[in-house]
Amino acid sequence: MSRPAPAPGTDPWLPFPPPAPVPAPEPAHSHRARARLLCFPCAGQGASAYLPWQRLLAADVEVVPVQLPGREGRATEPAHTTMEGLMEELLPVLVELTAQTEAGYALFGHSLGALVAYEAARRLEAAGRVPLGLAVAAQRPPHLPLDREPVHDLPRAAFMTTLGLYGQVPVELFDDPAAVALAAAALRADFTLVETYAPADGPRLRCPVTALAGLADTSLPPRAMRAWQDLTEGPFTFRPVPGDHFFVGERTDEVVGVLRAALG
Repeated sequence: MSRPAPAPGTDPWLPFPPPAPVPAPEPAHSHRARARLLCFPCAGQGASAYLPWQRLLAADVEVVPVQLPGREGRATEPAHTTMEGLMEELLPVLVELTAQTEAGYALFGHSLGALVAYEAARRLEAAGRVPLGLAVAAQRPPHLPLDREPVHDLPRAAFMTTLGLYGQVPVELFDDPAAVALAAAALRADFTLVETYAPADGPRLRCPVTALAGLADTSLPPRAMRAWQDLTEGPFTFRPVPGDHFFVGERTDEVVGVLRAALG
């Protein structure tokens, strides 16, 4: 039996339905179908991080934030620690979701979300649903080895301190011990997934790839983001952006502008 078609706002994976399109000033474009942009958040974050994008892109793009287990409204669910386990649950949702759009779809992921978006794109292409594009931010491409020791199996205090040193958690989090305790379990699951993910052999992507790098990201040299080019046969665009590992939330207008241009 096939899975019922997911509807943003009624499916736990898709808690935030995109707003109605803003009427365009040119009548010729007022009824143009909008491309659908599936957005995957960074480690420790939830889908609500992309709510501002829904407003900013409403005229051109249908932004659909994807909520992974273990955060926000799904905080009581265990977070996935393997990409394979996550994809077993998530891929059927995405297959149905990408079949519903007339104007095509694209994927965006930040940090952890970049790896999830990439693996989703691979599997969707294999299912015959080639995206308009994949955009990734602040994450090494998965064919490159880690340039540091893994952190996911460190004791909690050392784990959180190390993430802080790498600039992978906001420094203000450490001002609240309760928040640290709450975040540690979810972050550990996320970093376990990131540090153990090894893509299976397969063809390169066919879709265009855009890689965005924070110029002050201490956890990832911007030049490493250029290696995403190795993973696609399609066009590749590299865009450095001012900011650290969290530039996606801090430079929203600039990032959204890059994505709008990429989707044409």
